[in-house]
Amino acid sequence: MVHPSRQRETMQELRCQVCVVQPASRTASGYLFLATRLTDSPAPDWPELVLTWQPPLCLGCAAIAVEQCPHLSRAGAVALRVRVPRLYGVVGTLYTTGANLRPVPVVVSDEAKDTPLPYKDHLLRPWFLASQLVRELRGVSVVDLEREIATARL
Repeated sequence: MVHPSRQRETMQELRCQVCVVQPASRTASGYLFLATRLTDSPAPDWPELVLTWQPPLCLGCAAIAVEQCPHLSRAGAVALRVRVPRLYGVVGTLYTTGANLRPVPVVVSDEAKDTPLPYKDHLLRPWFLASQLVRELRGVSVVDLEREIATARL
C-alpha cells in the first residue's frame, strides 16, 4: 500500500512509486505502468482506458516490484507503456451531513467503495475525502519488461 500523500505526489508528478525520487520511465511509447493479469475475460480493448491508482515506475524499481510485490507476483504482472496517462479523478470516502451538521461517512457496498469519482462530477459530491489520485490510461501498449530492462542496460 502506498501512503496517500506519497501516492498523490508520485501520481501527479509521474514519478516512480517505489523510490519516489526518480521520474517514471518514459520512452517514445510512453510512461511505464504495471498492471495485473486479469483472470476474467478482459474487455476487447483492455488495457486501453483502464483506470488506475497505481503510480508509474522507473525501470529499476519495476523489476524489483515484479519480484517482491505479493500482489503482482501472485496475479502476474503486465508491463504497460502509456502515451497519455490522463488525470481522471479520485478514490476516497463520501460523507453526508449528520447531526449537528457534522460529516458522517456514507456506507457503500464493497463493489462501490473503490469506484473512482471523476473530476467532472466533483461538484455533485461536496463531502468527499480523497485518498488517491486516479489516472485513465490512453494510448496503451503491452510491453516485455525484461526486454525493456535489457535494452536500457545497453
